[in-house]
Amino acid sequence: MQRRRFLQGAAAAMATSLLAAACTYGDVPSIANNPEMLLTEGGFLPPDLEMQLAEGPLESAHGWGHIVVFSGPVGEVEHWVRANFPEGIESRAERDDLPVVVAELGEGVQKQGDRVASGTIGSTMDYVVVISQDTEPTVHVAVWSNIR
Repeated sequence: MQRRRFLQGAAAAMATSLLAAACTYGDVPSIANNPEMLLTEGGFLPPDLEMQLAEGPLESAHGWGHIVVFSGPVGEVEHWVRANFPEGIESRAERDDLPVVVAELGEGVQKQGDRVASGTIGSTMDYVVVISQDTEPTVHVAVWSNIR
């Protein structure tokens, strides 16, 4: 009787571990249509705003790569910035269509004066963030795996 319980428990634990292994951030289909999960897997806290996915070139994407777009009142966008960039994003684009932005978001997304941030999260994720200067700023976040 104890042996059967042990075997049932072992089988359940094995099934659970296999399922958990199948649901990692590398599981592209499970996160491809979920902006909140994409931001989370990329190392960002999602905003309390409506988000959508956008098409883009994502030239550096070796694993998965996506662009999450959202906009909202300045206060809510700034709350998102503070939550994800404790030092803030002070870098302003000196011209339209910076090469690092065009490579990941495409042309026409970033204008002179927009706030721009790019970098690596951990050792596996790269990102580019652009925040427009509009009265209701639009935020573009490109997140991609840099694992080859």
